[in-house]
Amino acid sequence: MWRILVLLASLLAACNLSVGPVAGDLPVGGSRVATLPPAQEASGGSLRPGVAVFRLPLAQDGAVEVAAVSARLELSARLRLVLLDERGVVQAVSVARNWFGAYPEVAPLGLKPQGLTSDPGVRLNLKGQAGQTFYLRVENYALAEDQVGLYARGFTPNPAGQGEAFSGTRVGAVEFIGEFDRYNVASATGYLRLSYVGPLDLVALLYNGPGDPYPRTLDPVQNCAPVSPATLLVVRDRGLARAGFDEEGSGRYRLELSGTPCP
Repeated sequence: MWRILVLLASLLAACNLSVGPVAGDLPVGGSRVATLPPAQEASGGSLRPGVAVFRLPLAQDGAVEVAAVSARLELSARLRLVLLDERGVVQAVSVARNWFGAYPEVAPLGLKPQGLTSDPGVRLNLKGQAGQTFYLRVENYALAEDQVGLYARGFTPNPAGQGEAFSGTRVGAVEFIGEFDRYNVASATGYLRLSYVGPLDLVALLYNGPGDPYPRTLDPVQNCAPVSPATLLVVRDRGLARAGFDEEGSGRYRLELSGTPCP
């Protein structure tokens, strides 16, 4: 029996190592203030961040945006958010104020100072179900203590891309890592154009059928193609590793179907 207890304790310790000690709850619709210790210089010139971890329990199904805003270091802040699931597996990592990515693509060395204090801070989005719990690891890479406001709010994602028949113009947004926005273009005719400016690598894929292995690809460089004879249009991040927000210069894109031929 004691061997089983030791094994169980070891497993629990391993889980706690991946999440870290929990400072408290950050409920959806609520806010917290966290005092983060300064980062420590480690071997090889790397930094060991000052950290605080908060439990993020979901009371209902839906989408949630979490944000961290520096109140002390402001322009000199170097913050990062890491979202973990109940097992301690990383789900997303903030990178900048207008996009986040899937671990391990994103490294803290890419962190840049925060913008003005009126900026919403570093953010990321998640989807979950009632009763599910996430953990938010808040990291300070500045060599000074920081005081950070943490926020969690529910929101309604951009409704475009839910499989509706496509005509005219649609404005959608890739707001979650791994998101696929789908449109039915079986009855569409004309020329399709994709407009997108931002940090993501968005592509619009035109499939001629369910089993089409070679869809036509539109991106911000090659951004126009005849829509016929496609039956399905999918918009996503090319590597399924990045996401943004429903904002200009972030995750928002525009699709336009018209009779004007491509150049």
